[in-house]
Amino acid sequence: MSRRGGKKRSEQKRNAPSCYGMKRRNGMHWESADINESLYWYYVNIISQIAMERFRWLNLPHTCDERYLEWTLCYEGVATIAFPKKQKGTFYSTKAVTQGQINVYDNPSKWRSFGNNGWNFYCDNTNGVLIYDNVTRFPIMEGIQLYANELTHIRITKRMNRMHQQVPWILKGPQEKRQDMANLYKQVAGGEPAILATNGIEQIDYEALQTGVPYLGEELAEDETSVWNRIYTMLGIENLPFKSERQTEDEIRAQKSPTSLILMASLNERRKAADKLNRRFGQYLEKPIEVVLRQDNQSENWNFEHNINSQLRAVK
Repeated sequence: MSRRGGKKRSEQKRNAPSCYGMKRRNGMHWESADINESLYWYYVNIISQIAMERFRWLNLPHTCDERYLEWTLCYEGVATIAFPKKQKGTFYSTKAVTQGQINVYDNPSKWRSFGNNGWNFYCDNTNGVLIYDNVTRFPIMEGIQLYANELTHIRITKRMNRMHQQVPWILKGPQEKRQDMANLYKQVAGGEPAILATNGIEQIDYEALQTGVPYLGEELAEDETSVWNRIYTMLGIENLPFKSERQTEDEIRAQKSPTSLILMASLNERRKAADKLNRRFGQYLEKPIEVVLRQDNQSENWNFEHNINSQLRAVK
């Protein structure tokens, strides 16, 4: 009976959840490694969301998925909008695998529409177009992972630096003063305005541990802000790397120019693909496909309308 019971307990232990979903390595839970890895993928996720929400596709066929299209461009650098030749006019936005020789301008004339579930059909200029994320055709995900690693390193350094500031102080005294030392610490930690002591208090001594590590909160915060500014520049999002009261309008515009060019390098590639779709397959489209910068027009229109109503009520 005991052997069967022991076997049952071992199976329960083996099948039990591992630290509520936390990873185990070599049978042991390494919390720091898991936290660092989670922090890295947190930053990858956040930056990827920003990258994927920069553009909006208008009049995209309902069989296409804008989210998956932007995700593919972000992670792969290239995607396709095409239709199987047996389903003319039924467009799909998927991954693309180029095939065959490229022309003099490095543009492939043949490719395949590829999907994770086995989706696969042949494409060329008669049933689809290729879309590139930017003019250099390199996936932006490499930069996202690079900067996510930078941000993770800064956060780990912050955590270590804060840990070195948690320096304890030690009370030392004879064994018979142990209770007195405990009461003394409680009064100090409780913020008592005065501490009442008896004879023999002089037998209690204290010692503060010193690490000699300065607190770098402000410096690390500036470093993190600098990395985020470089991320915004990489994504073509306007930002000022520093503030100055004496900056002129021309100087501010000059700082924004490289960011605008980076944004247009991605926007123009999407617009080129949309123009090709409109020219080649306009008869299958309800309206011409367009690509614009994403902004919350719906909320702005709602606010404008209700502000007008509020103003009218105020006048009455």
